[in-house]
Amino acid sequence: MKRILVIHGPNLNLLGERDPDIYGSLTLEEINQKLQEFAAEQQLDLKIFQSNHEGAIIDRLHQERRWADGIVINPGAYTHYSYAIRDAIAAVGKPTVEVHLSDIHRREPFRKISVIRDVCIAQICGLGWRSYIEGLKALCAADRISDISHRGGLEMNEPIVESKKDGPNLVKGPLKLIDASGKETLLDRPWVALCRCGQSHNKPLCDGTHSKVGFKADEAKFYKP
Repeated sequence: MKRILVIHGPNLNLLGERDPDIYGSLTLEEINQKLQEFAAEQQLDLKIFQSNHEGAIIDRLHQERRWADGIVINPGAYTHYSYAIRDAIAAVGKPTVEVHLSDIHRREPFRKISVIRDVCIAQICGLGWRSYIEGLKALCAADRISDISHRGGLEMNEPIVESKKDGPNLVKGPLKLIDASGKETLLDRPWVALCRCGQSHNKPLCDGTHSKVGFKADEAKFYKP
């Protein structure tokens, strides 16, 4: 059974009351119930935690580092400036998905900034509470890649690509990102989810838009030699 830590950041305890046109009408308790229902279907073991305090979130990441196989985190406003949470995620070293209820790339300029993103395997936003579900799915898919690498006897430094049904390409490293200017960066995480639908607001990384737009992949074309 995969064990996943789900962390809700500041102000998410007010869901259902706070700006429902942006964040939806479900309360945090109702979202957690949906996550537990999905977890039961997929045989996942979840621990769910919410805090309005940066230090408490960091402490929980540290405390659960030996229990958790992966992490889904909605850092809230800490997304935009908390290098302390970023460093905690990197130090824990577990596959992590950053999620947001709203589409942060279509909101105020400061909300488009994420200092968390580069230590996560994916950033998923704009799907409401379903962003969390897609985050759990991404971790499950990443876990399957890990299983393949161990069962198949592949070297740990050999790249592996798994095409998720009607979703992103999940890639296991080592990984190097080359930006439009030609600058090369060796990523400090072992997984990335790459957009296939062409609609991500965070290209080349997947942000979950494939679910929102109803993307259907042509798998035969993808696997054609």
